[in-house]
Amino acid sequence: MKEKIITKMPSDYDHDDVRWQDTKTGKITGFGFLPRDNKEIGLQRCLECDSENYALNVSSGICYKCGFNANQ
Repeated sequence: MKEKIITKMPSDYDHDDVRWQDTKTGKITGFGFLPRDNKEIGLQRCLECDSENYALNVSSGICYKCGFNANQ
């Protein structure tokens, strides 16, 4: 199972960082961001297939390769 970890960035940033941690192994995987004006996660690197997301898919939060949805 993966646990979402949100790292609060300084107030002059427009987002917070998001990563996921495997609860069994402790390994940190995937990378995204959570805009302060929106509650939809932007997915930059998929935690399931470890692929870097295409620029147009980042804001949707859905991995182009495996279909993982970071907002569910």
